[in-house]
Amino acid sequence: MDLKKDYDKLYQHWLKEFEQPELTHLTQEIFDNYKKSSSYITQYQIEEKPKVENSLFNSYKKRFIYLFNDFLKIREVKILNSALSLKDIDLNDVIEAERLFFQNLVSTIKGYKKLKKLALYDDKKPIELEEILLDEEKPDKIPLTEESTEEYSIETSDNAQLKKVEEDQPNQKAEYNYMLIRFNEPSPPLVGIDLINYGPFQVNDITNMPYKNAKILIYEKIAEKIELS
Repeated sequence: MDLKKDYDKLYQHWLKEFEQPELTHLTQEIFDNYKKSSSYITQYQIEEKPKVENSLFNSYKKRFIYLFNDFLKIREVKILNSALSLKDIDLNDVIEAERLFFQNLVSTIKGYKKLKKLALYDDKKPIELEEILLDEEKPDKIPLTEESTEEYSIETSDNAQLKKVEEDQPNQKAEYNYMLIRFNEPSPPLVGIDLINYGPFQVNDITNMPYKNAKILIYEKIAEKIELS
């Protein structure tokens, strides 16, 4: 075993890994050679040699082990960053352990992102945000009418706010489904899918908004649905 040759090879590979943002090419065979050299130099003992020689060897051993460990750590960080950004890597450039590490990370991150899109509503059924944007549900999406206003039984102040909502939004189109919501926190103005400007809103403001927009605000905990009884 030529330790100097192995060291030079590892150093050049480490330097390239350090300097470029992409993963360098690493086969299982190359990795096994690095690992074999690292194990050999770690276990090797110099007996009855001059103190200077022992010191040089120990320094060489520390450098080799440092390079090998740092080389793997740099690659680990690159794989982790790629997974977090859901960026593909060339699986031909990684060893089997790194491939599994990357794929498991990506699966976990995608699963977590999907979980964030789920919210429990009054019907106690998980709803995915993408489904909200694609399909409108039929229940609870009737436009606000004078009849529904009469049936709306909350405080007198809420009735006044509701009346103002109707006056401010005279051009709502019948083909859109709407939901009555109350804001839990201030919200900047927004344009509904019916192309009507809504807001800005303060805490406890009430508005009748297109169903898709309202569901997103409810999902973000910015507003809550008002039940008509």
